[in-house]
Amino acid sequence: MAGRRSRQKKFPYGIVALSVLIVVMMMGVGVGYWVLIRDTTQTIDANQVATGEEIPIYIEQGTPVAAIADLLEEEGVVSSALTFRAQVRLAGADDTLLAGLYIMYAGMGHNDIIAMLQEGPPRRDVVHVTVPEGRSIDRMALILEEDMNFTAEEFIQVAKYGAPEFAGDFPFLIGAFDDSLEGYLFPDSYEFFEDATIHDVITQMLQRFEYVWSGLGDPTGSATDMTPEELVVIASLVEMESSLERERPLVSSVIYNRLAINRRLQFCSTVQFLMPGEDRQRLRLTYAETEVPSPYNTYLNEGLPPGPISNPGRQALDAALHPADTDYIYFVLTGEDGSQTFASNTADFEAARRISREVFGE
Repeated sequence: MAGRRSRQKKFPYGIVALSVLIVVMMMGVGVGYWVLIRDTTQTIDANQVATGEEIPIYIEQGTPVAAIADLLEEEGVVSSALTFRAQVRLAGADDTLLAGLYIMYAGMGHNDIIAMLQEGPPRRDVVHVTVPEGRSIDRMALILEEDMNFTAEEFIQVAKYGAPEFAGDFPFLIGAFDDSLEGYLFPDSYEFFEDATIHDVITQMLQRFEYVWSGLGDPTGSATDMTPEELVVIASLVEMESSLERERPLVSSVIYNRLAINRRLQFCSTVQFLMPGEDRQRLRLTYAETEVPSPYNTYLNEGLPPGPISNPGRQALDAALHPADTDYIYFVLTGEDGSQTFASNTADFEAARRISREVFGE
């Protein structure tokens, strides 16, 4: 009609753009889901064939899914912890994974792993072994020999010289002093398969060390100036020089304080580490024993020993990482319950020594 202009419809660009966005998002979800499913069902055949080895995996009670996933990736069972966690969530299995000792293989499908962890540890004969805190490799070997299918000598040969063999899976062992695992075989109560090899046992103990160490947090105070290797050495000293949990951060502070003033540690434990058998348990050393030449002897050498003198537990590791803030430079055993008197000057130290002689004799 004359006088009326035809109204031209506007093209709905906004709606089209929104539709395209939705399609792209759906495609992304689909591709991501396909990748996830592919990742969870296929196995890494190359790894499986290359190694052909069983991988013992010990999961502690209460370990969160994220930590389980990290452990599986670290041990080479899965290629991606993140993908495994996603599959656990997708399967609704977050609260159904059971603690215990498992045998897995590199490249297992995620669904197979989840099913295994939901079913629980395999029903194989299991040996319960308790390794007390502070045991050296030599003494630990005697404990393991009682229940495992290997001798103390066989265990010692691997544990004292085998760090390079395990360093690929546990990088904290790279550069371990004298290639020894001393300090890193975590003392605890364990379940081992009855037919476990020395490699299986050591792997499980190193896994436990790694798990505990990672949960202790960053070093504080004087500990921030130390390398991880030095911190383990300090923890081994704390373990052997204290028996009460409340005193371990104090003993740790003495170590740092003496190092700071270039004062020899003069710890009996560093000499006892060199002694055989029951001699390591004696309360006092003779003067001649403190003169035994060795890089471990802190009566003769300044600084820390070159390597750990024991395998420390969680409390000692924590004390090494987080020493108390004190001015103590001495401690003396004065109580039959294992308690010690701490001192920051020579007069108080000598007074504590007199008390010690009254309680324990000369």
